[in-house]
Amino acid sequence: MDSVGKNTQKKKLWLCGLLWWSLLVHLASGASFYGDGFVQLKARQSSDRNVLRIRFRTSSTNGLLFLAAGQTHYFLLELHAGRLQLKLDLGSGEQMLESDRGTHLNDLAWHHVVLHHVQLNITLTVDSNSHSSVKVPGPHYSLNTDGLYVGGSGGLDRPYLPRDPVGFRGCMDDVLFNERDLLSSLRPYTGYKNVHEVSLGCSPQFFATEEDPISFFSSRAYISLPTWNTEQEAVFECVVHTSAKEGIILYNAAREENFVALEIQDGLPVAVVGTGGTKIELRSLTLINDRKWHSIKLYFSSKSLELTIDGEMMKTGIITQAKAIQLKGYLFVGGIDDGTRSEVKKVGLVSVSGKRARGGSFKGCLKNIAVNRVKMGLSNAVVTKDISVGCEPEKESDPPTALNPTNTPGSLFHLITPTPSLHMSTLAWGLDRRYGFNFVQLKNLIVQEGGRASLEAKHIKVLLDFRKLGIRQSQIMFRIEEQPVRGQIRLDVDQDQEENTFSMLDLWHERVMYIHGGSEEPDDFFMFSIFSSSRKQVPDYLKGTKLYRYNISVTPTNDAPELSLPQGNLFVLLENSKKRLTTDVLMATDIDSNYTDLFFSVLGNLNADAGYLEVESNPGKAVTSFSYIDLDQLRVYYVHTGVRNSRIVLRVSDGEKVSNTVVLRIMAVALEYKIANNTGLDIIQGETAIIGSKQLAVQTNAVNQVVDIRYDVIEPPQYGELQRLHSSGEWRHTDSFSQRLLEKERLRYVSTFQDIQTSNPTDYFKCKVNVASRETTEILFPITVKWVKYHLVRNTMIDLDKVRKVTLNSECLFATTEGVTLSEDDLYFRVLTTPKKGKLLLNTTVLKKNSTFSQRDVTDLKVHYELVDRPYQDTTDRFKFHLVSKHAQSQNYDFQFSIKADVNSVFIRNAGLSLQEGESKLITKDELFAETLSTKDMFYTVINSPKHGKLVRISQSNSNASYDNILTFSNKDILEERIMYVHDDSETTQDEFTFIASTTQGFKPFIAKDEPGSKEGVFNISIQLQNDQKPVRVIDKVFHVVRDGQKLLTTEDLQYQDADSDFDDGQLVYTRRGIPMGDLVLVNDTTYRLFQFRQKDLEEKRVLFIHKGVSSGRFVLFVSDGKHFVSGLLHISAHDPFLKVDNNTGLLVQKGHSVVLSTSNYSVMSNLDIRDDKEVIFKLDEGPKYGSLYHNETTVVTFTQADLKAGLIRYRHSDSQHLTDYFNITVKAKSLQLTSRINVKVYLESHQRPPIVQHHDTLLVEEGKPAKIDETKLEVTHEDNLPSEIVFTVKVAPSYGFLRHFVEAEERYIGTKQSPVNTFTQNDINSGNIQYVQVEPNKVNDTFILEATNGVTDVTNIKMFVDIIPLFIPLQVSNITLNEGAAKALTQDVLKVTNRHFSGINFFYNLTRPPQHGHIEHSRHPGVPITTFTRRQVEHEFIYYVHDSSETLADNFTLVANDTSLRKQSAAQMVHIQVIPVNDEPPVIITNRVLRVWVSSVTEITLDDLSVQDQDTPPEELHFMVTPPSNGHLALKSAPMKAVLNFTQAHIDQGQLVFVHKGAMSGGFNFQANDGVNFTPRQIFSITAKALVLSLERNQPLKVFPGSSRPITNEYLQAVTNDMSNTSNRVITFSVIRHPKLGRLVMRQPNNSTADISTFTQDMVDRKEVFYIQTPVESVGWEAMDSMTFSVASPPASMDSQTFRFDISYENTGPEHNTILLANTGAEVTEGESVIIDESKLDATNLMSKLPTPQRSSYEVWFQAKKAEHCYSTGANIHRSSKQFILPRPNPEEPSSSHCDCHPSKS
Repeated sequence: MDSVGKNTQKKKLWLCGLLWWSLLVHLASGASFYGDGFVQLKARQSSDRNVLRIRFRTSSTNGLLFLAAGQTHYFLLELHAGRLQLKLDLGSGEQMLESDRGTHLNDLAWHHVVLHHVQLNITLTVDSNSHSSVKVPGPHYSLNTDGLYVGGSGGLDRPYLPRDPVGFRGCMDDVLFNERDLLSSLRPYTGYKNVHEVSLGCSPQFFATEEDPISFFSSRAYISLPTWNTEQEAVFECVVHTSAKEGIILYNAAREENFVALEIQDGLPVAVVGTGGTKIELRSLTLINDRKWHSIKLYFSSKSLELTIDGEMMKTGIITQAKAIQLKGYLFVGGIDDGTRSEVKKVGLVSVSGKRARGGSFKGCLKNIAVNRVKMGLSNAVVTKDISVGCEPEKESDPPTALNPTNTPGSLFHLITPTPSLHMSTLAWGLDRRYGFNFVQLKNLIVQEGGRASLEAKHIKVLLDFRKLGIRQSQIMFRIEEQPVRGQIRLDVDQDQEENTFSMLDLWHERVMYIHGGSEEPDDFFMFSIFSSSRKQVPDYLKGTKLYRYNISVTPTNDAPELSLPQGNLFVLLENSKKRLTTDVLMATDIDSNYTDLFFSVLGNLNADAGYLEVESNPGKAVTSFSYIDLDQLRVYYVHTGVRNSRIVLRVSDGEKVSNTVVLRIMAVALEYKIANNTGLDIIQGETAIIGSKQLAVQTNAVNQVVDIRYDVIEPPQYGELQRLHSSGEWRHTDSFSQRLLEKERLRYVSTFQDIQTSNPTDYFKCKVNVASRETTEILFPITVKWVKYHLVRNTMIDLDKVRKVTLNSECLFATTEGVTLSEDDLYFRVLTTPKKGKLLLNTTVLKKNSTFSQRDVTDLKVHYELVDRPYQDTTDRFKFHLVSKHAQSQNYDFQFSIKADVNSVFIRNAGLSLQEGESKLITKDELFAETLSTKDMFYTVINSPKHGKLVRISQSNSNASYDNILTFSNKDILEERIMYVHDDSETTQDEFTFIASTTQGFKPFIAKDEPGSKEGVFNISIQLQNDQKPVRVIDKVFHVVRDGQKLLTTEDLQYQDADSDFDDGQLVYTRRGIPMGDLVLVNDTTYRLFQFRQKDLEEKRVLFIHKGVSSGRFVLFVSDGKHFVSGLLHISAHDPFLKVDNNTGLLVQKGHSVVLSTSNYSVMSNLDIRDDKEVIFKLDEGPKYGSLYHNETTVVTFTQADLKAGLIRYRHSDSQHLTDYFNITVKAKSLQLTSRINVKVYLESHQRPPIVQHHDTLLVEEGKPAKIDETKLEVTHEDNLPSEIVFTVKVAPSYGFLRHFVEAEERYIGTKQSPVNTFTQNDINSGNIQYVQVEPNKVNDTFILEATNGVTDVTNIKMFVDIIPLFIPLQVSNITLNEGAAKALTQDVLKVTNRHFSGINFFYNLTRPPQHGHIEHSRHPGVPITTFTRRQVEHEFIYYVHDSSETLADNFTLVANDTSLRKQSAAQMVHIQVIPVNDEPPVIITNRVLRVWVSSVTEITLDDLSVQDQDTPPEELHFMVTPPSNGHLALKSAPMKAVLNFTQAHIDQGQLVFVHKGAMSGGFNFQANDGVNFTPRQIFSITAKALVLSLERNQPLKVFPGSSRPITNEYLQAVTNDMSNTSNRVITFSVIRHPKLGRLVMRQPNNSTADISTFTQDMVDRKEVFYIQTPVESVGWEAMDSMTFSVASPPASMDSQTFRFDISYENTGPEHNTILLANTGAEVTEGESVIIDESKLDATNLMSKLPTPQRSSYEVWFQAKKAEHCYSTGANIHRSSKQFILPRPNPEEPSSSHCDCHPSKS
């Protein structure tokens, strides 16, 4: 179990470490290879398509970059003499490919290499601009490999590899082979990946110079330099600093087993030369291991050997018979590599003898290394190991210190096995009672970023009882289980020890060293276990089963920036030109500084006469430094002025440290150019074509330099135009263009010649070419144009007869093209003149002049002609057009319309109306009148009423019609002048209303299509504005005057304004009455008292006030604009003379700048009579200390108030460091003066920079609650302002809350919803005193906008977002649709809570009202209704709504969301369910009754006769299929003669189905009903017919008294049928064939009026509505007979001619006529009085009609009183002249009745 736990822990640790390593590799900038390092991956693969991408930087000229190795196939990419060289063999022999000769890649700049292999083609690309390729001979083109190598070959032995391959020394990044990142992890994997001497990050040693000292920190450290040339003499020099007793300083092998060495033996330097088998030693007596710097010089030749230490030389001779020693191999400094170690052991150097055989390196510092007097350093190194740049003084060993033991892990990994809890009584064997199992004591190692530090005994202590254990402390061993993440452990230990282990002895001797990788992380760690090397039995805790974590603290340092030349060290430009420097030329990197802090410096003044650097903002001025921002924003140029070849030495600094130095070679070349392209252009007429560099180009020899190549057009094209594309996106005409414009394809030729060409001309343009502002040559650019022609095939007139609208088609208008193929969509007709009597329409859009429509529009019938007015005579109309496309336009054509006259066309006189503002005016026939040729009775409907007034109708006294805001009126109303427009008195100048004029009466909201007799119009109304605004006072203040003195009254004291825009305020008239404390007079005539004056007089200072009387008071002024009067009071205050300060706000000025001193900063007031501002003089008593006052750029000591008001006085700050100033002035006005101090506040330039918004985050608040706004949510700072000086102003208040401020002094909040806080400071926010209070319910977010200021500049539009946590769960529901009887899941689309504050919460849904026609169920418990379910169940789609299969079309249920833990629930929401019915019910025949009809009748078939029902099908979808009836046919009422065999139940329900009888008396039809799916059984519908009999039951003569009317009732006339079952619905109609001759047949209306009739019904007779009126009376005698002939019909029965007679006679008396006389009304008389009896009361002239006509003249009518008991007559006879009786007063005692008889008698 222990081993299993250990393996599990190791696996976890391995995975976590792998994660950290991969993260670090991703963040770090590549990996470092030190000359003998490599990464090897086993990868067996075969592919004919391979891609390699490498990014590297180095200063070495040679080195292997990448090797894809097979047995015979390979890709070998290496640096060779500073260039890339690729060797490859795919089975057809070795091929080689090299990069450009002129580009050297060992310049320490990053270079990006891409190698593409696609079958036989190989392409090598360097930095995206250098390309080389080779084609591999066939037939083999696949690469077969079994291993991949990066940086070195790893000792691989293959015939195609050199004997001693040179490893890569430098940095590599992004090594990707076929998209596999080979450097994604630097952790080796056994059997798969091997990593040797490669570290993370880019080591600083690659950028070190010969001046940088070198530190050697392990016993195997060394540097190898190129072979030492000793043909003449050999000199090695260096300066050392060490404390080591032994160590190799120098070693170089020579031929014939000779060598040269320099080592330290017992602290003394010893030179050793091996030659001819003998060894010569030269030992110095100067100790150099004293931790001090010592200079060493070694010199040897074929004859002597010299060693000089600190200037003291030791010398010895060399006895050799041979020539000079010939050295071979590398020169090793500070140590040797493993390959040389055996050779060194043989020669017997002390440093590698005994225990030091596996090490022997020098430990300490070396600097000023020189070989043969040439400085050497890390930049010359071939291989390095265990060294670092720079030296740190060696420290004395720290004395051991007791520390508290700990094994607590850090926060990153918790992988240490927990300590068992044991009692001291059971303490394990060998543990110290004081520490128990906490016997490991750890102290963090502290190391500088990128540095190194030794792990010593004080860092790891093991506190055990070693005596009891029987082992030595030196036998305690440590095994590194996991390497550090951000650095590496170097072990300088005995080679016999197990790998990755060290002992306590190694800690004592500082043989364990941690080297930091240079990353910016502040810590690191490694994991280790503890075991014993003793062979004795040890406890379990010393068997390596427990893991410990050792923490390393990294002290950050400011790394020096790095400077490189990505594109190489050669900068080529044209002579006497300037070229921009970019980050591609100079690349500066600094991993721990902001690039804005980097500055470049130019060192020395090399070849100053060749040119200089300049910054764009200051052209012509040489600079020796510039910022990275200038470089990055392309503002730095090199300007060439002199010799062609020069150099610039540069470096970069971050303000503390400087980078390496680079030398940029400058080479200026003479300008060369040629015309590269002039291909001309082919174009179709009317089109455009881009002219790019493929058509026209001038090529120069400039390299990555913009050369101004301009083309000036000296002869423009004849048939087109040259245009360039501007930055606005608009093409504009141009006469010149540049090569850059051509490269961007922003020049085009536009064929602008639109006419038709009869010939075939060509076009061209000629231009002069200017290269670098030098005029060079002329070129002619040819343009070939393909010309276009049109053919109008059809152009036929269209006739309009009785129609208002016609459609144009291709039969009447059709055109084609020649020379270019155009679709109908691209061939257009342009309207040149519009029709006069109609309008052209494209669909519904009116085509105006220059509008177009296409041939496609004509073909698709989209072009219409519509008459505006119906003409009253035959006429024609036309429109003119031409054919046009993007190519050309044709000649002009006419298209004609022939129009026939229309008498119903409406003509409108519409002259508009003009009236004054606020007035009303009649609309007469002169302003508006409509008519047609056939009528003037027109009616108007207002469809859009006036906006600034109303239409009214002046009502008549007997009319109840509407008269206010009318919508209808007529021509009669206009002619009677009853229509009036009333303006609403607004300040508007125009109004209108839209109307429809029609021949039909009634409200007409629109004109139907093709409706005759109607027309729409707009009636315009012009309004003249009136002076209706009252004057308003704008200056209202006390008028101060000297007691008993005088003073000008001006507009500074009194002023009014009039809002009428057309009124001049100077014309306002002031009128005053009496003034108790003085008078108003003219300035130039004080005897002239002013009772009225204008405001212009105040402006021109012509009004003078003279005081006398009381000291204060007021008087009334009346102000008028000519129409309106207002009154105001002018307050007068008279005192002794005074002069005092009115305003003194001080000045605010920018440091070193000036500001105007105006009356807004400082002003005085006085009651003196000051006529001129020059009388007020300001004198400087004490001038400003840090500035001056100026008047027109001249310093001043005095100035006037006129200067002050004119803004001529300025304060200018002296640019001193003082930010406050002041000055004292004395103001003099006549005899008065005063002294004031004016303060000046100075702000810095930085104050003009706006404050910086540091934090601006969303505020989270719960609904209805307050939330504090602190600096984490809102913080605005400024470098030179305190938080209390940053003031916020609320520009847009919150919509659903408010801001409030806690006042600490009062311990309360100020600010409410009605009166919120609008200003506060950053200090208030920092103190937590500002709150947002949310008040509006049901809102999820809010915003408010702030503005922050430091008093000088502002930050605007700071938009604060408020995220509101809802009080209720925001449940949203969606409706669902399902089939009848189906089920549907309630998904998250149906029930959703989208608010992020409730995401992930599994709340409950509760049904408050379940569905009525279904239920909710869980899918795992079908059929069981539920009322509660969870959100998670909804998400998993477990919850379903199940319909109950009823025939319902809708259902719903209501639910709420509830969460008890949050104590929140939602509002109740209703989910509506739409049920799609399923046709599953068959139709059922409800009624099938025998239909009884009358012969030859049309009879409606009703629901009572035939009906079908279907529960799930509407009547309109229930169809009947019938056989033809045997005794007639079925039809619809709309077409009764058209037989139908199919109909629906809806036809029956709506009474639309009828049966038309014809033929047999009995019959019927077969029918079957269906709903589209289900059918009823076939049935028979029976029909029986019966003849309808019509008869006159009564036809009696109507007795009529002459001259009277009498109703025709059913007593005299009655027709009946045998249809007794339908008497109420059957209609019997009488049609008069011949009318009566002695009277009229009329019908009495409900209002007792009558109307002549020709037809009537039996029902009308029954209601006594039909009357016979006998007229005239003279047409009949005593008696006569009249009649009428009529027919009777009640379909299908009828009766032909019948006669009804009228008996007319005076004998026909009755209730209405109780006498046979023409008149005998009787008379009423007052008692004792008399009455006249005239013809109206008694008339018997009709008796004469009994006599034959010839005899009537011989007779007259006499009245004989038979009995007159109560009256008497005054005459015996009645004369025809008077025909009157005079009746005397009757006797009151006798009855009051009498009668007379009358008869005619012969004369």
